[in-house]
Amino acid sequence: MDLLSAILRDLRLESVVLSFADLHAPWGFDKSKVNGAPFHIVTEGRALLKMEGKDAVELLAGDLLVLPGGAAHTLVSEPDAERVPFYDLLRSNGIDPDWVSDRSGRRFDRWRAGGDGSRTRMVNGVFGFPSPRPNHVIAALPDVILIRGRLREGPAWLDGILGQIIEEAAREEPGFQAIIERFADIIFINAVRTSIAEDPTGGTNWLRGLRDPQIARVLTLVHQEPGRRWTVAGLAKEAGLSRSMLASRFRAITGTTVMDYVNARRMELAETLLSSSHKPLAEIAVEVGYNSEISFGRAFRRWAGKPPGQHRREGRRANGYG
Repeated sequence: MDLLSAILRDLRLESVVLSFADLHAPWGFDKSKVNGAPFHIVTEGRALLKMEGKDAVELLAGDLLVLPGGAAHTLVSEPDAERVPFYDLLRSNGIDPDWVSDRSGRRFDRWRAGGDGSRTRMVNGVFGFPSPRPNHVIAALPDVILIRGRLREGPAWLDGILGQIIEEAAREEPGFQAIIERFADIIFINAVRTSIAEDPTGGTNWLRGLRDPQIARVLTLVHQEPGRRWTVAGLAKEAGLSRSMLASRFRAITGTTVMDYVNARRMELAETLLSSSHKPLAEIAVEVGYNSEISFGRAFRRWAGKPPGQHRREGRRANGYG
């Protein structure tokens, strides 16, 4: 498996398609910041995206918008359109938005809003992640990923998936929601891949390292063997670089140090093991590269703000296991 596929799989994406919107101008809604990555796909008509400190962006049919960090944003039919909170719109359509936090109660809803003007249709959803902590994959992505659809000579994959989503939603045959959610997984993965390929900002983050063969080698090794007793010198040897060259090049490309990345990978794996397995803490400690449960506990507390045992208990209660 390639590195990006493995990393995205470890992210444990939980795609939740919230709704299909049928909007008639004038309309507008505000979405507050969320712990997840909201996305919108315009299937008909147009919309304006407004975010604090940024210029408004026009979205047309076929366009995909993803906000990886869950940033607050506004969508309107025109600049001066009246806006209401998104959840209020759902409630006015008889939809209870509280189900969103209940993984066992996923639903699929349609809703309407606006006046009697031009029509816009949208898919509105959120990519959810089980951990409330910022993930290093998400943190490395830009605030906004905008992929133009076929109308603007965009990628064929987006046009194809959009057509499948619309067809499944229209038919509502048994299993249609599960199929749409899997399509949403593909949308997220492609959005991340497109963001890496384009990298318009030229900023520093570890995803850029995937395009550098030697840095990618280091990232792959750390991801595959997080519990190995890695050192900068050892990783430099694996990459065919000097210790100083690796250290400076890694920081220049990713914006972090080699060992900070190693530690982040270990802690995120530890968090996954704590929430998804019954392994003893001592066994987890060894698996993520620590000599003892005590040293692991100290490192995890620094990273998560709480000891691993407490983190596991709170996670189990949150998921309904006592």
